[in-house]
Amino acid sequence: MRRKLPVAVIFLAACGAKTASNEATVAGNELAVSGAANKSGPAAAATRQEAGRAAANEADAVDRLGTLPPADAALRFVGTWAASRSECTTRPWRFTADGLTATDGPHCTFYKVTKAPAGYDIAAQCPAKEPVHTDLLNLRFAESARAMLVESNAIKPIGLIYCGK
Repeated sequence: MRRKLPVAVIFLAACGAKTASNEATVAGNELAVSGAANKSGPAAAATRQEAGRAAANEADAVDRLGTLPPADAALRFVGTWAASRSECTTRPWRFTADGLTATDGPHCTFYKVTKAPAGYDIAAQCPAKEPVHTDLLNLRFAESARAMLVESNAIKPIGLIYCGK
């Protein structure tokens, strides 16, 4: 009769030793990870706070960008508009109560302004085409996009943001 017990005992002992070794390694790794987290914790928290402040400042700038004139303004479209914030200074569209003048763009004279749902319909003469003819400008305010949409026969459809008075 052969004894199988000692082999089993040796096998279990080896497994136990290996398990204890693995547990020590895992515990050491966890300690190293938690130590590293504690070392970088305050610095990481400060970095997150700075990033949060920067994001808030950026969100404020975006909120101001293209803010539309009040909906109850007498003629909400009056002021300076552009296709982008940078074009507010380089290629502005200037709307007045009686006309539109755009740098390198349309020039129109308004002769009838009618309030329409979400904007205005404006009868105008825009000499972009020959012969000069009467045109109807449709100005619509896209509140969610914070833009004014301009369409007519003489002007290619475009979205403009408000640059100010």
